[in-house]
Amino acid sequence: MEDSQRKLNDAISTMAGTLHRNYLRRIYGDAFNCSYRCTEDPTLDPVKFNQCVERCSSKITQAEQAMSQEMQHVQDRLMRCIQSCEDKAKDSGNKDENRLRSIFEPCVVNCANEIHQLLPKIESRISDQLKKY
Repeated sequence: MEDSQRKLNDAISTMAGTLHRNYLRRIYGDAFNCSYRCTEDPTLDPVKFNQCVERCSSKITQAEQAMSQEMQHVQDRLMRCIQSCEDKAKDSGNKDENRLRSIFEPCVVNCANEIHQLLPKIESRISDQLKKY
């Protein structure tokens, strides 16, 4: 069970790293360059300067929120699946701890494997969202 969880965590970390390299760094760079242009405009009073910088960084916030929401959906989906595994084990009516574990653990491994198989689609969906920024 730990092995499938580790593999899933590693795959999610790899996916997050790829998205960061391929999209978020560009979004950050664009925002920093935009903010720098705000500093070069001597006509901006402090309020307009702050508005300029905030406008520049809004895409970072939006992109991070989009990615965070997708990752939260993955986490929620995994947790629902694990909860279903707990329910199956409880509903078996078995009181033996080893028997309950023998129902629960393979089910959890299956949950992790299902999410792992979905990661390419999830990465594609997140990529499509991040391309907008």
